[in-house]
Formats: sequence, C-alpha cells, structure tokens
Amino acid sequence: MAIQTIAPYPVASDMMSLEEISDQLKVTGHPASVSTIRRWIQRDGLRVERYSRRDYVSYTDILLAHQKAVASRG
Repeated sequence: MAIQTIAPYPVASDMMSLEEISDQLKVTGHPASVSTIRRWIQRDGLRVERYSRRDYVSYTDILLAHQKAVASRG
C-alpha cells in the first residue's frame, strides 16, 4: 500500500511568469506592471516559484489580487 505525501501547498496548474501575467492584464482595462504584481504578491503572501531565473505565480491568485486592487480604487 502506498502512502500519499503531504504537500504544504498544492502545485497550481496555472503558473505563469510575472511578465506573462502583466501582458494578460493589459486587455482588462486595468493594466498592472510587474512591480505592481510583485506588491500584490507581497501584500497577499502568495507563493512564488522560481525557475530559470524567472518568477512564476498562480494566475488565479493574481486575478483575485487584481480584483481586490480594482475594487479598492472605488
């Protein structure tokens, strides 16, 4: 019988680089720069994976952070 290992954070299937996310947000009418996305990551404590000197984060997590930021603008 095999045991499943316990991971503290499930690997997100929607990981994207910060640059790719910034490009995707341009079409929303509420663009965000890479530095703004980094601030959201810090503010919300989002998990970042580093691969080949690029940071990747869950696109879903960033969309939620983006929603929060746009809603707070009033």
